[in-house]
Amino acid sequence: MQSRLLAGAYEIDITPPVGIDLAGYFNVRKADNILDNLYAKSTVLKVDDTEVAITSCDLCVIPRELVLRIRELASGWSGIPKDNIMVSVTHTHTGPVTAGLLAGEVDSGYVDLLTRKVATSIFMAKKNLREAIIKVGRGKEDSIVFNRRYLMKDGTVVTNPGKLNPDIVKPAGPVDPELLTVLVESTEGDPIALIVNYANHIDTIGGTGISSDYPGVMARILKRFLGDIPVLFLNGAEGDINHIDVNDPTPQGGYGEAERIGKILAGALIKVLSKMDSIRERLKIKTSLLKIPLRKPSKEDIERAKRLLSEVAESKSKELTAFDLAKGSIEIERVYAKEILLLSQLDRDLEELELQSISLGDLALVGIPGEPFVEIGLAIKEKSPFRYTGIVSLANGYSGYIPTEKAFDEGGYEARLARSSKLYKGAGEEIVKESINLLQTC
Repeated sequence: MQSRLLAGAYEIDITPPVGIDLAGYFNVRKADNILDNLYAKSTVLKVDDTEVAITSCDLCVIPRELVLRIRELASGWSGIPKDNIMVSVTHTHTGPVTAGLLAGEVDSGYVDLLTRKVATSIFMAKKNLREAIIKVGRGKEDSIVFNRRYLMKDGTVVTNPGKLNPDIVKPAGPVDPELLTVLVESTEGDPIALIVNYANHIDTIGGTGISSDYPGVMARILKRFLGDIPVLFLNGAEGDINHIDVNDPTPQGGYGEAERIGKILAGALIKVLSKMDSIRERLKIKTSLLKIPLRKPSKEDIERAKRLLSEVAESKSKELTAFDLAKGSIEIERVYAKEILLLSQLDRDLEELELQSISLGDLALVGIPGEPFVEIGLAIKEKSPFRYTGIVSLANGYSGYIPTEKAFDEGGYEARLARSSKLYKGAGEEIVKESINLLQTC
């Protein structure tokens, strides 16, 4: 007798108040507007005695300690085992600071409320369980994804070198245009939730307004077709990927850009929804803990950082991004100097990373706690035994950028030592190997 699949979903508003620090840039940005609301969206799946929760939050990053707090609360309320809960974030750069990274302070009051709200979304998703089926499909959307690292004429590799830069030779790596789509619906045919997996940075808007960016636009459009259901955006291996076409002189920033990309994705997804495979098989989940060595600043790094901090005043600029780093901004060098001193105070040599695999029939999702380069995601997909494999970056913690060994040799923003890039050179290859091991036993 075939086991029954039960599924439920729920979304809850997690929009912070204005005045909160926004995450993702090299400078402090105080939110002074709410462009659209942020949400935590959860889907719970149950087959026989196995239950899993998949959550996507409109946040930039989520630190490990916050994931553990959410799991503790959600498990206590819902009965779902803590290790069976995947908590991921979209990576919006117009959401609140939730971890100590390049700039901005964590608002502990907001984080306390956020913890309860995310746990509530999981609890309510379980309360909404009903008999369901899963449909899976894949599309391709390559018009809005670009490898943001470029080989330059002088032999260097630069992240975000600027539009129409005459010194660009070619992109330094590939992209992954796959649009993996999972529709959860009741046995009566009513949509319950939609899960979208796509690899791209979520940073089109800039400025000081709170926004979910283009995944929010995409979700609002899809709700017109599917009804008022949670649309979960699970970001893929986006560490070296963004939406900027350096060969197009048109400006690609602001809310209009979020709307443009959201509409393109929604249109591509609607096409995928017309041709999907149904799966109803055993639900499995596996986790693995990796202990990855950390890079540490040298004595010379520390002395250089101290000198720079004494010589360069703190920037009053409203916006400092990787584009400014590519231009050699001294203000950003000051930020990195502070990062070096903070890393020098770390009292541990290893970082514990949780890898998580959730499978249902021909579908598998692999959660990675950081920003893996697209090559890492592609390597996992290539060797996966599953017909459909999704890489979920920024899941169950945040250990920073995860470049390939080749990218470390090339240098560039993502490989530069900071709290946002502190794992040792071979971390990416270790993650590929262990992820494949998980998939082969899941």
